[in-house]
Amino acid sequence: MKLSKKLTYETVYDQIKQNIKEGVWKQGEQLPPLEQLSAELGVGISSVREAVRILGKQKILRIEQGRGTYVDNELSDAPANRLDFLERATMLQLTEARLIVEPELAALAAEKASAEEAQAILEAAEAMKRKIEKKRDFLKEDMLFHELIAKASHNEIMYHMLDRIGDLLIDSRRQSMKWEGMDEKASSYHFLIAKAIIERNPTQARTLMKCHLEDMLTEFRKGEDHS
Repeated sequence: MKLSKKLTYETVYDQIKQNIKEGVWKQGEQLPPLEQLSAELGVGISSVREAVRILGKQKILRIEQGRGTYVDNELSDAPANRLDFLERATMLQLTEARLIVEPELAALAAEKASAEEAQAILEAAEAMKRKIEKKRDFLKEDMLFHELIAKASHNEIMYHMLDRIGDLLIDSRRQSMKWEGMDEKASSYHFLIAKAIIERNPTQARTLMKCHLEDMLTEFRKGEDHS
């Protein structure tokens, strides 16, 4: 069961889910200690901790301080595909929340960003476009783009709200990156949003970000309808 040390928490995340689906760890059972999982999978304990934290937020695992980590009892009578449903439901709700918050952050960034901040947003969009053209992983650039917009809004409360759900945002993008054609669409939206911010056009920045996230929401709802 040993995995390549080059792989990140994403592999641990997938392996834990697979073990649950296959009944290696049944509903209500306690998982081995994180140190043991780390050794068995051949990855750092930080990768295991990250994967467990995300699965806990998705209600697939239940983390009890001082006692350990358990497969959530709510899944005891559920078919295997219920895990996929829970994951989609979490991502659907997350995207709904982002749709409320991020268009306004983009509008605020168009109003308040310094010239340097606006340029950094454009450079992140361009870097993501280059990665996509080379068919390379662009998760880092995608995350950076949205983080820079949140910072450029100069609203500390809204920025920290997004920062606190960073783990789920990463997982949301892991899923959306798999959708056919979504990476090119996202890249185009990012570039147009960045231009609107540079041109100090909050209405355009808000509208484009709203369209970008509505596209994602549509895809998540498709997955829910087919579950």
